[in-house]
Amino acid sequence: MEPNRMQKSIRNTVAAIVEQIVFNVLSFICRSIFIQTLGKTYLGFSSLFSDILTLLSLTELGMGNAIIYSMYKPAADKDYSRLTALLNLYKKVYTVLGIALSLIGLALIPFLKYIISDIPELPELPLIYVLYLFNSTGSYFFIYKKSILIVDQRNDVVSVVSIIANSLKSILQIVILLCYKDFILYLIIQLMATIGNNIAISLYVDRCYRYLRTYKNQRIDDRTKRTIFTNVKAMFVSKLSSAVVTSTDNLLISKFVSTVLLGYYSNYTLFVTMIRTVVSKIFEAITGSVGNLVATEKPEKVYEVFKKIWFVNFWIVSFCCASLFILVNPFIQLWIGESYLLNILIVFIICLNLYMRLMRNTFITFTDTYGMFVELRIKSFCEAIINLVVSLILVGPCKLGIFGILLGTLISNISTNFWYEPYLLFVKKFHVSWFCYLGLYGKYLIAMIIPTGIILVISDLIFNTIDWLSFGIQILLCCIVINMLYLLFFYRTAEFQYMIGLIKRKMGKN
Repeated sequence: MEPNRMQKSIRNTVAAIVEQIVFNVLSFICRSIFIQTLGKTYLGFSSLFSDILTLLSLTELGMGNAIIYSMYKPAADKDYSRLTALLNLYKKVYTVLGIALSLIGLALIPFLKYIISDIPELPELPLIYVLYLFNSTGSYFFIYKKSILIVDQRNDVVSVVSIIANSLKSILQIVILLCYKDFILYLIIQLMATIGNNIAISLYVDRCYRYLRTYKNQRIDDRTKRTIFTNVKAMFVSKLSSAVVTSTDNLLISKFVSTVLLGYYSNYTLFVTMIRTVVSKIFEAITGSVGNLVATEKPEKVYEVFKKIWFVNFWIVSFCCASLFILVNPFIQLWIGESYLLNILIVFIICLNLYMRLMRNTFITFTDTYGMFVELRIKSFCEAIINLVVSLILVGPCKLGIFGILLGTLISNISTNFWYEPYLLFVKKFHVSWFCYLGLYGKYLIAMIIPTGIILVISDLIFNTIDWLSFGIQILLCCIVINMLYLLFFYRTAEFQYMIGLIKRKMGKN
């Protein structure tokens, strides 16, 4: 029997979680060996160049999301001719974009020196940047095949391939670091793993989706093209906003504060990225199911499912963010030394920004699958402007350093995303009062603050020094106190009972 929507979501989510556990463990081991073998000089490059390439990826204009949104309906109707036509458009557009991004990226090489501070001139810097560039642009020539797996709710295949590729990559990178201490070889292996990952997914799709060959010459009609490009124009502003908010922080830190200090900050963003990636993978795993839900069910049903997904989102995100705030400084001190620590206020705002960003995941998933690209355009433009202007003021005239840059991100988030995305979904799509959202958000925020405060008080009273034993006890406190209090707060709610019922049914089948 073909798995239903919920079974596919669970399968994809489990695969995504396993993928991220493997990825994060291996990434952490690689980072530890990287710091020991290559030192501080190269530490800031990874974050800096990754963010430059994120800004360059604005050439993509949101085309991928717009085309995938158009695929949900034909996928649900098993209209393989139209589905293949959309995929062919995806392939054509992304081939052009991959070439364009490569050329633009190469043209930026002479300007790298203007955004790097307090690091000696490195002759190999252009080569390092080019390897990062090709690692990013290489995916453009294969990524269109992945869209079929998304709309068919087979993200588990992507996760399995990723586990294999990342495992091989990390093992080889560790060997290179220990034996040769060569950053160039380290990046070459990263590039090879990315290419191998994409080729493997492409071969799998060719083998399992034979209708792609049957309809390989199918072309999409002009009306659908116009609809897609209308959505793309609207999504460009959203993409610009996202790039400004998530990618310019590192550029501003490198330019106005210190590239070396950016390396310290990147140790914290390593854990932020781990959490974001795990949660994002979970939502990628259910995107196809949500798209199918939106395409086939009434608003009342969609709203009920939304609340249940958002509750799970809250539980995971708040546990991760609260634990990160409590544990990250003690861990970094034990891991690489006290000299790498950042001020607790900076840590607080890092965790708060992460919480507010990840609490939006449910909203982003639903607004994308509803195709609300035009409606989000004004919000995204305002977010980008507020973030950049406020961050520049706080890091420049106010001289607040990293804290000011991150505070600018928080202010832009609160003044735009916090209220507008919920308004679009609750009022426009679910036909529910916006104050219902506000009540739920407030309840969830209070529920997170209480156990976090309790753990901090206990830690201050009990632990005078930081060692691995006290750190282990703090981990146990986070796991027990946060989850037990959540259980006490929410066990009577319909969302919690539904979640427990799903777990019981899944365990019963196994």
